[in-house]
Amino acid sequence: MQQISAGRRSARCARDFRSLAIAAGVGGILVAGSASAGLGTAIEYYNPALHHYFITAYPEEAAALDAGTNVKGWTRTGGQFTVFTDPAPGLSAVCRFFGTPGKGINSHFYTADATECAKVKTLPPWTFEAIAFYIPTPVSGNCGGNYPVYRSYYTDNIADANHRFTVDLTAHTRMTKRGDILEGLVMCAPVTSEELEADVVRLLEQASLGPTEALVKEVAGKGVGPWIDAQLAMNVTRYTNIPHWEPPANNDDCVDDKTPPITPQKFCHTNNGDPVPVAWEFFRQSRTAPDQLRLRMAHVWHQIFVIGGPNQTYANAGYQQRLRDNAFGTFENLLLKYALSPQLGYFQTWVKNVPEFNGIRPNENFARELMQLFTVGVNELNDDGTPKLDGKGHLIPTYGQSDIETLARVLTGFTYPTHPGQMPSFWGNEWYFIGDMIPFDDRHDQGAKSLFNGRVQFAAGMGAMAEVRAAIRAVVDHANTPPFISRQLIQKTVTSSPSPAYVARVAAVFKNNGAGVRGDLAAVTRAILLDPEARGARKIDPEYGRMREPALFWTAMIRALDVTTDGVMPESTGWESGQTLFRPATVFNYYPADYTLAGGDIPGPEFGIYTSAEFLNRANQINDLLYNVDQPWSQHELYGWGPRPYVPNATGTPSPALTAFLPDAADADKLVERLNRLLLHGTMSDAARKTVVTAVNKLKLTDTLRRVKLAVNLMLVSIDYQVQK
Repeated sequence: MQQISAGRRSARCARDFRSLAIAAGVGGILVAGSASAGLGTAIEYYNPALHHYFITAYPEEAAALDAGTNVKGWTRTGGQFTVFTDPAPGLSAVCRFFGTPGKGINSHFYTADATECAKVKTLPPWTFEAIAFYIPTPVSGNCGGNYPVYRSYYTDNIADANHRFTVDLTAHTRMTKRGDILEGLVMCAPVTSEELEADVVRLLEQASLGPTEALVKEVAGKGVGPWIDAQLAMNVTRYTNIPHWEPPANNDDCVDDKTPPITPQKFCHTNNGDPVPVAWEFFRQSRTAPDQLRLRMAHVWHQIFVIGGPNQTYANAGYQQRLRDNAFGTFENLLLKYALSPQLGYFQTWVKNVPEFNGIRPNENFARELMQLFTVGVNELNDDGTPKLDGKGHLIPTYGQSDIETLARVLTGFTYPTHPGQMPSFWGNEWYFIGDMIPFDDRHDQGAKSLFNGRVQFAAGMGAMAEVRAAIRAVVDHANTPPFISRQLIQKTVTSSPSPAYVARVAAVFKNNGAGVRGDLAAVTRAILLDPEARGARKIDPEYGRMREPALFWTAMIRALDVTTDGVMPESTGWESGQTLFRPATVFNYYPADYTLAGGDIPGPEFGIYTSAEFLNRANQINDLLYNVDQPWSQHELYGWGPRPYVPNATGTPSPALTAFLPDAADADKLVERLNRLLLHGTMSDAARKTVVTAVNKLKLTDTLRRVKLAVNLMLVSIDYQVQK
């Protein structure tokens, strides 16, 4: 035990811990014999002047702290965990101590360890106050189905010591910034059914294209782990098998004809030579596709393995399907399928790359970015994703110009797939994007090669395909690849600012899935989503979470509100929001991967396209969806939510009926709480709740649809919804 301490004393605690009644159900509690024990809440406070944390499970004490009647300066952090108010089998008593006046420090200490409690009682600097509450204790360092409570210890001198108790592992890990020693798991908090549901909703924000009430019930019934396993085993939702289409030699032969009467057939370019129809289908499928985890991870991968062009619709559909098909295989296979895709060959200009000739060296685009963006990154990393430094404190590059040149030589001798019915020809194969690129050894650099300071050798005469496979294996095996890729996957699913420990745990699974397989993406996905920093009762670390990017902002609305759409409007809004789906601005994705929040160094990539104008864009989009979708479309308008005549099977995006929520419309409190659980996983503040309830109650009770729409509007526009925590 470190020097014992905890939150600063702020009001005399009641000696008898009264039973607390709370409205939450107890279906999630997993402690034998605890069903008869009452429930309470341990609430965390922070005093910035003292630099101290404090918890209390006494309602009177919490009320005094909130009112500031005895001691000023204490505010709630948002941290809390459930406790038992009565003894029961399987529970441990939590002793509460305070520094003896004149002898001890001005701070509290809690312990669920009976031996520790008995020892502290013998120490004159400490006064035993009460049994504060009862709580499950870890068994062999494990809380089972309960939430771990972590303790950290801080002191800058013996007179100023403090402990923090939290169920948020990320917040616990970050306490090293205060200088805390992390003491780890010390007790376990029971889990209520409301807390379980909140975590399920959070899971679906991370692992699907958006929660629905039906899916929340499904996951809660199956359990998080079994649901993930079932998703990993699901059949793949497929994009429409769009036939091969060849652009006419004369571009004027394929234009969008806007002269009335407009028909889909008149829009030759849009429906054949543009990625837009693929994005339409993405949004349509987001509403009902069963393999939500696969669709979400394919969406993640398309932002890491970026392509831009070619514009043929069939080629874009084929590439996005390639990502879906391989999202849960091995990283090596996914990377190889990416490298050999003719779409990438076109985009990175390495298709038809040939050995040096007349002083012209092979194209280096993909060689450089294969390392820089898709595997090892530019600087050497520790397993936790933090940079390695040399003896002078400088970053250590992972590769040099010679490595780029070597890989460029490896990436020679490949051409487009062969058109059906034609003979393969290196120069004759043109602009066909179905299948993998094919090798021609006589167009490949056959010389010996050396990569990564000689750690990887290519013998002369290996052949094009053998060398590409060996190069892919080399970068997959590089020590940097597990942390470099793992961190990006966490950022795009759970939190933009993962702790180094979180990255290290996922990278360890990337290196070895437990059966000797490196880069098992199913295992890596599972590790990301089941990690204790992804799961848990409450996320209060200020760096935790991620901005909902425009596409996922829309899919979440489509799913939660059961919005019928042909995909046109969700895709169209991407133009003003900075994420035109499947048309990333550069190979660096829609937004900078290294973007940090203004005024600091907290990573927040999606904020790179979230401007003040984008806040207004989203507010207007929500308003239009709910109230103004009767706007017709004409060839003279960019907007219009109704069916567009040039779109096959057009339905437009009609305002959602919100039928499921209408029965709760008359009871504003009930309606807002239901939406709070679905949209904000129960994290809505009391002040925000009061504001929304008051606004809804200003409408007539009989105006049920307007009441529901107003509540939905106010909650979707809130930053608490737009930042996924």
